[in-house]
Amino acid sequence: MKHAWKAYRTYAWGYDELQSISKIPSTWFGLGLTIIDSIDTLYIMNMTEEYREAREWIEKSFNLDSNSVDKYNSHFEVTIRILGGLLSIYHLTADEIFLKRAIELGDRLLLNFNTPSGLPLAQINIKRKKPGAYRWTPDSTTAEVGTVQLEMRDLSRVSNDKKYENAADKLAATLHNQSKDDGLVPIFISPLTGQFSGGVVSFGARGDSYYEYLLKQWLQTGRKRSLFWDDWIESIEGVRKHLWHVAYPEKFYFVGELIGMSTFSPKMDHLACFLAGNMALGWSFQSDLSYLLDMAKELTKTCYQMYAKQPTGLSPEIAYFNIDSNSNESTIIVRANDVHNLLRPEFIESLYYMYHLTGDKIYQEWGWNVFQSFEKYTRQIDGYSSINDVRNKENVGPRDKMESYFLAETLKYFYLLFDESNLFPFDQWIFNTEAHPLPIYNS
Repeated sequence: MKHAWKAYRTYAWGYDELQSISKIPSTWFGLGLTIIDSIDTLYIMNMTEEYREAREWIEKSFNLDSNSVDKYNSHFEVTIRILGGLLSIYHLTADEIFLKRAIELGDRLLLNFNTPSGLPLAQINIKRKKPGAYRWTPDSTTAEVGTVQLEMRDLSRVSNDKKYENAADKLAATLHNQSKDDGLVPIFISPLTGQFSGGVVSFGARGDSYYEYLLKQWLQTGRKRSLFWDDWIESIEGVRKHLWHVAYPEKFYFVGELIGMSTFSPKMDHLACFLAGNMALGWSFQSDLSYLLDMAKELTKTCYQMYAKQPTGLSPEIAYFNIDSNSNESTIIVRANDVHNLLRPEFIESLYYMYHLTGDKIYQEWGWNVFQSFEKYTRQIDGYSSINDVRNKENVGPRDKMESYFLAETLKYFYLLFDESNLFPFDQWIFNTEAHPLPIYNS
């Protein structure tokens, strides 16, 4: 973390992210993204001086009017990374400057919920306070609209202003009331009608965190609101019925996708590796449902093999699986377009849950192996970089990008995987999808 932060501090301070090969900053939101996304990691790791500098920047330089770019950006990304980061560090420190900044941002994000369905539009121009849809579709993705409720609800609890939670609850009700196929839903939805569209079902891109937040909303609200649990457990039953498959010859279990709501595709994004930890977390509150832990263990093992089977020990972005027991193909198949690694956190996140919920040291061993591969193949002279080819040990092809989530999520989950002090008990804290810890409430 010190190596990553030093590079950002040196070459991109105040900008959103670092291009770690070029050693120049890059702009996305114009809001110092890496600072806000990383500040709770700095605090958790006791990087006191670095935290102090980050806090000072947020107090003196974070400005939605003068700093934010004059263009449309993802409502979802701004919410999970920046609002989530501000709320998390407020809970950890009780420093009012973070709450003040969160309210300033939350008021602008709230504008996006002014739709007939209550579902937020996909994009927002923060500077101009203007909501908007994508240019290529009026729809939003299911993950994007279904992954903002934790943050808005928490903002209401800390600000004592119900308007944010009211928006989150209307959104949650709209999603709950839509028809589903064994709890599974397509990856697009209309903010105008509230209806799902398209025929792809995925626990990877555009679908993943919708399911993640069903369980976490149930936990956030003190396990009092059964609709969240009901929708989540129904979706897991849908996985068992439609998406859970074994690959040959090594008999790795994985979560595939549905095309046209009916045709099975043996494709799994690395993003879907979050589901292992999510199922284990659900099991920890309903331990009679032993199949949740069984599935979590199998999926974690498969996700590890996505790393271990590659020459670099790093996972590709997407894997395909051989489901024909008579085929001579390998169990895990990686296509040429999918061989990149973007420093993603989902597998490390699941290792964190699996280790602390089971105590099995194998999850720390797997994490250490992956950490060493990150160090060997993604560490640069300054910072880290995502890479183009996990199959080529001699030339991994650095992509010149150090994602803010590498500091916010991947490195945080690595740290917590090996931390034995139980900093965030699972009955007291949840992590938003950007790994920002938020408290569980009793109501």
